[in-house]
Amino acid sequence: MSKVVSDFIGAYAREYDYYQSAASICSRRCEQLLATQGIRAIVSHRAKRPNKLQAKLLQRYKDKNYKNNDEIRADIPDLAGVRIALYFPADRDKVKGILSEHFDVVKVKSFPEKTKPRKDSKRFDGYHADHYRVLMPETALEDGEKSYAAAAIEIQVGSVLMHSWAEVEHDLVYKPESGMPSEEEHAILDELNGMVIAGEIALERLQKAVERRLSSPHDTKFDNHYELAAYLHKWARGSVPNGSEPAVGRVDILWELLKKADLNSSEKLKPLLPDAAVAANGPPLSDQIADVVLGLHPELYSYYGPLQSNLTAPEIYPQQSPQVASKADKIGDFLSAWITLERAFRILGADLTPTMRGYTDPLTGARSLDLSPAALDTIAGVRRLRNNLVHGIEIPQRKVLLEATEALHSVFTELENHPEERVREALAQAKDPSTRP
Repeated sequence: MSKVVSDFIGAYAREYDYYQSAASICSRRCEQLLATQGIRAIVSHRAKRPNKLQAKLLQRYKDKNYKNNDEIRADIPDLAGVRIALYFPADRDKVKGILSEHFDVVKVKSFPEKTKPRKDSKRFDGYHADHYRVLMPETALEDGEKSYAAAAIEIQVGSVLMHSWAEVEHDLVYKPESGMPSEEEHAILDELNGMVIAGEIALERLQKAVERRLSSPHDTKFDNHYELAAYLHKWARGSVPNGSEPAVGRVDILWELLKKADLNSSEKLKPLLPDAAVAANGPPLSDQIADVVLGLHPELYSYYGPLQSNLTAPEIYPQQSPQVASKADKIGDFLSAWITLERAFRILGADLTPTMRGYTDPLTGARSLDLSPAALDTIAGVRRLRNNLVHGIEIPQRKVLLEATEALHSVFTELENHPEERVREALAQAKDPSTRP
């Protein structure tokens, strides 16, 4: 055995648990990201077994003639691997966007490779998938997991059918334990490949049929967040200019909110959709729609906020610590003050949250009330804080929440002393919980 290969296997055997843990963390992260954004898939992971890696390296050494460990690592990128087997092959592009957003993508390789000439008698073009070599951002890892940011991981993305065929073909052709496959066996594998490709076409048709049903003129209820995601994806493809489909975001949270607000159907959702011209440039669709729902039903703030922690996995966003849990009273005070301000402005026709017309400048209405520059700056800053808190982007420190609440009360003071009586009355009405704008 080559000393380079022998030394590499010896070192890798000691590192095996590290790669297995890295693959496991990456797998859980992928599974949650796909599920929460409404993409159906089976996610699995593994680290290469030392004995199987050794056999592969010995076979490849004849052609590669490795000189050092770096050459081996460059040639074998999938020491840690994750497999995403999609129910619907057309979701590959959506997964590409998700992986690009949440991982550091080092390299992408798509199959079949169109540039390679055919050297066989196959009628079909074999394996269809995308392979991503990624690194997990250190900021997305818990304190005890930071070391895994250095692990290169290969994520394979293809359909359930294609992955199944690839497993059979790979084990028979590339790992023959009882001799090389015959010409007839190759022909049968090619025939199965054709069936798999036909099956993928059928799955794409099925996916489009589901989307058409959900977008029918009849009022269709969304039975789960996967159906809601399918509806939003179809709407975005047909409405957003330049074919740039925006991210849908956390459709699992939006679905729960729509149910709570009795808006969980295609007809009830349509008026809440943002303006198509700005949808691609704003936050994820789920956040845009949630803002509209909360504008119509501010009493749902107390329900929507906890969804961020109840439906969130620590692999994607940090979970609340005991210190964060102790902030609950300050979060409640802050949101209560914000809702009061929001209601007052809505009574005055100067909404602070996005409307059904889309994401416009939230301070347009506030400026029309002739408020001081300090008040306008306060509203703009507090609104950013509200967005980060409500949409689970960041849980502010207790001191920040306290200061923001005090800043809102300073705005209330200015409204109470406003020269226009309608402004003073709007604030008084907003503070009265028995009234609604």
